[in-house]
Amino acid sequence: MENQTYDLRKIRRYLDFPLKIETIGFRPKNNWVHRHNRITQYFLCFVMKREKPVSITRVNGSLQESSAQLAHMGLVRPGTVMDSVEPSCQDELFFTYSPSVGEQIDHFHLRPCNFELTPAFNDTLQRIRNSFSRLQYPGVADRLDCLAIELAQEAMIASLSWEKNPASKMIPDERIFLISNYFQMHFDGPVDLDALLRKHGMTRRTFYREWKKYYTVTPAQYLIDLRLQCACELLRDPGKKIYEIAAESGFSDPMYFDHCFARRYGCSPQAYRKNAVRG
Repeated sequence: MENQTYDLRKIRRYLDFPLKIETIGFRPKNNWVHRHNRITQYFLCFVMKREKPVSITRVNGSLQESSAQLAHMGLVRPGTVMDSVEPSCQDELFFTYSPSVGEQIDHFHLRPCNFELTPAFNDTLQRIRNSFSRLQYPGVADRLDCLAIELAQEAMIASLSWEKNPASKMIPDERIFLISNYFQMHFDGPVDLDALLRKHGMTRRTFYREWKKYYTVTPAQYLIDLRLQCACELLRDPGKKIYEIAAESGFSDPMYFDHCFARRYGCSPQAYRKNAVRG
């Protein structure tokens, strides 16, 4: 998957939520390196996965270490100076806010923390990512304003059990995230789950048990959601036929595509395309 950045500053809001997102960035396998980088906005950041065991960053002159065994939420304030001492490749989602919203930020008592990827966190994360293809629809930006804070609260809740007794926690099974990443890269074609499990040395029973620890949907539904997100992007191209979009998104049966799409979005792909083109 490629880096995605969305600017919400010019999208109309309908609710008076106190914290309005300016931009959203999703960077899978992000290799961004800070070189005396002075931050000018509030950054609410979520790092879900790292390739190196430890990432080291200097923040305002002090060294901070982050472990790959846990996800991490960070809140970076305007004026912070960052340098990457030991950079690493990581999956990152971030939200930026105006430097003038300090009082509103403090109102929610957000704090940096390490946390486990709980089903509740992953469910909120998936709802956020599902919204990327519908930003111009009325109310979607409002929903994202609320979901960003909900995601932060789920991270803080998930951090409580770890902080209370970290020694009793099991290290997450890295193979689940490798398989999840494979899904994200190959959802548009047939996925041979049995071959994938053999490659990673997992039985189906172990795989499903471990998968449930981090995701609230089944692997099959996870793939369908990825395919539907892709279809929403392709539907913005009026030159593509619906059956072509179904095939390119990974649906071998156009009728099944129509069924899944209507169940998820409450309308047919044709109706979605009309609204997307009009918007």
